[in-house]
Formats: sequence, structure tokens, C-alpha cells
Amino acid sequence: MAAEFATESARIIIDMGDELSLDDDFVSAPLHISGVTDANGSCNAVLFTHYHGDHVGQLERVRPEIPLYAGEVTKDIMVMSAKRTKPQNYDLHSRLDSIRTFASGERLSLGDMVITPFRADHSACDSYMFLIETAGRRVLYTGDFRLHGMRTGDMKYIINNVKKVDVLVTEGTTISRMAGNFTPEGELARRIVMYLKKYKYVFVLCATTNVDRISAFADAVPDRKYCVSDIYQYNLIKAVFSRKGQKMPKLLYYDDNILPKIQKAGGVIFVRANPRFERIIRKFDRSKSILLYSMWDGYINKPGSNLTEFLLLAGTWEKMHTSGHASAEDIRHFAEQLSPDMIIPMHTDAPWKMKQLFPDSNVVVLQDGEVLSLL
Repeated sequence: MAAEFATESARIIIDMGDELSLDDDFVSAPLHISGVTDANGSCNAVLFTHYHGDHVGQLERVRPEIPLYAGEVTKDIMVMSAKRTKPQNYDLHSRLDSIRTFASGERLSLGDMVITPFRADHSACDSYMFLIETAGRRVLYTGDFRLHGMRTGDMKYIINNVKKVDVLVTEGTTISRMAGNFTPEGELARRIVMYLKKYKYVFVLCATTNVDRISAFADAVPDRKYCVSDIYQYNLIKAVFSRKGQKMPKLLYYDDNILPKIQKAGGVIFVRANPRFERIIRKFDRSKSILLYSMWDGYINKPGSNLTEFLLLAGTWEKMHTSGHASAEDIRHFAEQLSPDMIIPMHTDAPWKMKQLFPDSNVVVLQDGEVLSLL
């Protein structure tokens, strides 16, 4: 996935991501963008909204002389993830190290475009929207966002500071589910406390880079109980919080020395679906354990998935998750605050449904590769 914005004297790309699929045989088609993946043209920069694979997965296809921009924490997480992958890809390491970083509200001048990133609420902790201004036109590109996460203050700040835009390019991941709202992220942390009253050992399977959820769960664990993850998750959380200058959550990393302490006191243990954690889960009393599945349902339903067997290791399991994306109603609410003259859906498999959500607005559905002039 990628979006292009251009004027007579400047050109930028936002995101270079892989297409996602649950099919084991699926291979994301390589993006071919003239002047970006080849030398047939020019490009001022490629900007990334956040670190998820469907937004950064084809970063290496960008010509090495084109500057890359991302948030500071996004860069840190991508660097740490790349160094953990075997075998090591040193060309990718070098490319990631070259990324230029920006901060929320800090204006970037690229040719005759002025781009202001605004930190947004999403399941990736360092996500951004981009306000693009040129020739008297104002376009807001939302990237992935939601209104029910841990960063609702950031979303209010965006609405209050961006105000009216000419064009809103908005994600529509959940637009096919027109009704209903999602559980607030903070509610999940409150539920952890309730589970710990019922079960001595609460195992949690969630995305490794879901920093907000991991840190919120850790801080919700009562005194005299433990909260542990593996060393990679621990170091990732530590890097994020040291970058932000904030106190580290109540989180330790798992090793054999801490096992007896957890068995005695109980607590929350973050796990991943692999043989190492299968062995760890088996060391705890199943009658006092529960495993909480805190990820997208699609991974369980994926053909050939062994997740159900893994979830049953703790004796019982339950789903406890909320979306990283805005509900249809929240997309409507957000757009109405900005009064756009035009709405363009993106990041959705049902873009035409945006017209149903905004029946009285000018909704323009673009096809891949289609060019739209705003002049």
C-alpha cells in the first residue's frame, strides 16, 4: 500500500507496505512506482505513518538516495525488529539507520509542500496523520487511526489544531461493519484485574509491538503479583519508554530464576505461540490458569492455524481484544469535525461503503494508479 502526492515541483510517497492475506500461499506483489522503485523520475521523500508491515513492508524497494521519514519510536522499533530477524539483512539495517525522524506538530518543508505530522491513536504506539499543505490546499491523510485507544487526547488535539481541510484521505478498515462501536482499550486493562481475582496465572497472547496494550496490562497488575514478558518484548518496551522519558511499566522479563516467584505469587505472563512458551505454560497449574487471546480473530481462523491447540494449553481461554482501527461511526465523527469538501477512502476492501456512510458528502473512490487533480 502506498499513496502519492505531487505538485509541479515536489513529490512524496506515504507508506510502502505489503498487502495482507490469510492465505499461506499468498505473496504480496512488489510495488512498482516510477521514480521511487526505479530511476524513471524523482521523489522528494517517502514518509511512514507507522511500523506495521502493511505500511513499511516494501521499504527496501525505495531507491537508496530517496530520504525516508518516520517517527522516532517507529524507527527504534523497526531497527530492533530487523536486528532480531535471522539471517541478518545488513542492507536493511543500513537503510533503517538512515531514516530521518520527525515529531508531532513539527512542520517539514519538501519542495513546495509543507507537511505536518500529528501523532494519532492506533494499535501501533507511534502512528501519525499527515497534514499536507500546498498552493492554498489542505489535505489530511489519516493513516490508520481510532478514537477508542489510549491516546484520545492526541485525537482531540488533531481536531482542534487541523480544523477544516479541503480533502480527507481516510482509512476505512472497518467500514464493512457499519454498525457498532469497539471496546475502549482502557477497558481491557481493567478486565485484567478482574481475571487476576479469578485466576492465579493469566497468560496473554498479543502482538509483540502492541506497546500500549502491554504497558497498560503491566501497570494494571496489583502489587505483590508479577508481570513478565520475554526479553525482546521487555527491551522493546524499555526502549520506547526511555525515548519518551517516562517511567518503565511494571514489567520484568522471563527467565528460570523468576519461575518459582511467579508460581508462588501469580500474575500476568505475556506469551507467544511457539514451542518455548508451550513449555513455560505447562509448568503452571492448569486449574488456576487462563490464556487471553488479545489479537485479531483472523489469525485463529487462518487455514492450518494451530493457535486453538496453543490456547488450550492453559486449560481455558477467552478472547479479550479490541480493534486498532476506527469504527464506522468514529470515522463519521472524525470527518464531520474537519468539514472536508472531499473524502477519499483508503486502506479498505469496501471503499464504496464510504458513500453510504457519507451520503451527503463528495466521496471519491479511486482505483489503483488513478490520478486525481485537486486544482
